[in-house]
Amino acid sequence: SSGRLRATTSAAEALSDADVALICVGTPSNANGSLSTEYLERVAEDVGANLPEGRRLVVTVRSTMLPGTCERVVIPAIERAAGSPMGERFAVCVNPEFLREGTSVKDFYDPPKTVVGQSDDEAGAPVASLYDGLPGPVFRVPIGVAEMAKYVDNSFHALKVGFANEIGAICKAS
Repeated sequence: SSGRLRATTSAAEALSDADVALICVGTPSNANGSLSTEYLERVAEDVGANLPEGRRLVVTVRSTMLPGTCERVVIPAIERAAGSPMGERFAVCVNPEFLREGTSVKDFYDPPKTVVGQSDDEAGAPVASLYDGLPGPVFRVPIGVAEMAKYVDNSFHALKVGFANEIGAICKAS
């Protein structure tokens, strides 16, 4: 009722009044097991083509991606579509989520950590402020560190699942 939330299919309309744009798209696996960046590229190009005039937009990627993807894929896609380099009309942050299936709402309100990878301090400030009032430490780090933190977190969880499955198989065989 306050008008703070609205839906649109128009990137230009969505970005016209935005200070921070969140990219939250899937990165499904390709047939060879690698992550597809097709959706990231498509949205990054759409954002770049529709940057607001007269101010700098903070483009923030929340999608799971391999370390280096922002620098190799997302930033170049925005730059191509915008016709200007990062820093002039836009800045970039990576703000990975650390939510578990089944407890994601609880995890959002009580996070173990919040990570904001930032292209510069000015870009990271509005993203970090999204979490004002929530517990847990906020780490403002370089973009690559944020990507790696998410990748390491996911890898460690996969290791734990694999270990538990192996122990279960041993127990079942005994």
